[in-house]
Amino acid sequence: MKKLFMNDWFFIAIMVLMCAGVMGGVHMYLTYGTGYMNVLVGGQLLQSGDYAQAAGFGGGFLLARILEGPLVGILDIGGSIMMGVGCGLVGIMYSIGLGWMLENFVMSLIAGAVIGACIGLIIMAIRKLVPNGVQAGGSDIMMGVGHQLANWLAPLFLISALATSVPLGVFGALGGAVAYKFDKNLVGGIIIGMFIAAFFWPVSAA
Repeated sequence: MKKLFMNDWFFIAIMVLMCAGVMGGVHMYLTYGTGYMNVLVGGQLLQSGDYAQAAGFGGGFLLARILEGPLVGILDIGGSIMMGVGCGLVGIMYSIGLGWMLENFVMSLIAGAVIGACIGLIIMAIRKLVPNGVQAGGSDIMMGVGHQLANWLAPLFLISALATSVPLGVFGALGGAVAYKFDKNLVGGIIIGMFIAAFFWPVSAA
């Protein structure tokens, strides 16, 4: 499994799946008002029709994270995929008349898969072009601090999950416990637990 995960092509495959899922979530949100995999402000921009703001706001995240990912070795999913693709690229697509692709669920998955493949190829190309021995500068410090601070925010995530629904809070706590057991990021474990609970107990948009 470790050998499989370390292959370049497998990273691209993961990007395809993630971006397809995010684009499918955008379709669900715009059609049914739930399923958006991003911060609320991104969804509000898209629902309001302010696509230029969405493109600028989310697009900046995407560009920064694509450059940061190959250098630091960590691709920030929240900034690059959920915000960059789910808000920035969606805003661009609507601005240039390709919003119709997101009005059909299957087409949204296909569009997301193509976008994910392109992003994966760009990131791998940057990694190949960066000379050996080049360090990431200050980016590695930013990623490290963010990782440490996330553990202090774990209780707030649990409180928010419990305020939304009891199953989300319970599964979030279980996910955090598993992450703690294996010395992983607590917030990541909590969020995975919440995702699993939301699959069985969907949360409707208020």
